[in-house]
Amino acid sequence: MAQQELLCLKSVSLKYRDTLAVKNLDLAIYPGEILGLLGPNGCGKSTTLNAIAGNHELHSGCILLDGQSHTQHPLSYRAQIGFVPQELAFYEELSPYANLRFFGNIYGIHGNDLSQRIAEVLNLVRLEDRACIPAFGFSGGMKRRLNLACALIHKPKLLLLDEPTVGLDPPSREAVFSCLHKLRDEGCAIVYTTHYIEEVVRLCNKIGFMAQGSLLFHGTLKEFQTQIIMKALTKKINTTTPNYIYEEDYDASLTDQSLLRKNQAEETHSLEQYLLELSEIKVA
Repeated sequence: MAQQELLCLKSVSLKYRDTLAVKNLDLAIYPGEILGLLGPNGCGKSTTLNAIAGNHELHSGCILLDGQSHTQHPLSYRAQIGFVPQELAFYEELSPYANLRFFGNIYGIHGNDLSQRIAEVLNLVRLEDRACIPAFGFSGGMKRRLNLACALIHKPKLLLLDEPTVGLDPPSREAVFSCLHKLRDEGCAIVYTTHYIEEVVRLCNKIGFMAQGSLLFHGTLKEFQTQIIMKALTKKINTTTPNYIYEEDYDASLTDQSLLRKNQAEETHSLEQYLLELSEIKVA
């Protein structure tokens, strides 16, 4: 029996201000699938995530989650989604426990059920030993993990993450990876935007590649490497990528997020070079 798609985007177009930011996007995502969404800055990745989350009005097309439209059934639709934006979306003056209790109550979870779920989520993101400490003193990595925890309190079927590991140290990144692997194994569908090539290879069983508001590819990494003709893509895209960061470029001594992009001016690649790098990654 064929697996039922969880999320379906049909001919979705989105405007950002007066510009058509996403054009005729068709996409299907299944339970237990991690889709890595790649593409240059301004290609429409974040706008697409916000539209899926129900935070951005559709210009045309429709989005269905488990057969429900976010325009016709907004409350039940949003209750099935966990959204982790780039910005921190919790109260830093509160502890992780207090934040999770607050968001759990919003989703109608109370009593023993909520207490049990808080314990599960804190363990999942490795913050159980900081449960009652105000979050304002946390490291950047711990804050990112709490951001993720708040999106998981209601056991969403679909998790959306917008570049969740930017600026993280390797241990915090590993904690996020471990969490996402467990969620995938439990059947959660995940859409993950990133600039880290290795993260896509390591985490994702599907890739979406966007440029200038269009989805140019959707499939496995191996399919991407074997089927995409580089010159055909670069003829369609007259742009350059931002600095796609490799994990080995991370310097643990650098604390300013801007410094994580080592030699930034020197490492800007053409899109053709970036795609070539993707094509050379070895996969099983």
